[in-house]
Amino acid sequence: MKKPQIQNRPSYFDAGTQPLIEMTGNRQITVEGSTGILLYESENIKINTTGPIISFFGRGLGVRCITGSSVEISGFVTKIEFIS
Repeated sequence: MKKPQIQNRPSYFDAGTQPLIEMTGNRQITVEGSTGILLYESENIKINTTGPIISFFGRGLGVRCITGSSVEISGFVTKIEFIS
């Protein structure tokens, strides 16, 4: 009987090192894996994560809650960019 071969997955596939983004519509976003806020404006919030920098654009953006590893953003989000 042959042993099943384990395929090597690319490093970017490892969800343990990448941020987790949870969205409720376009009004509330939670980012787990945050390491800090780089930019805080009402139309743009940039968050540093364990992976890429994530930039949220919209209107009336604000941080509702921040912990050591997560950030909760509220407002009207129109665009998200991932900056590696």
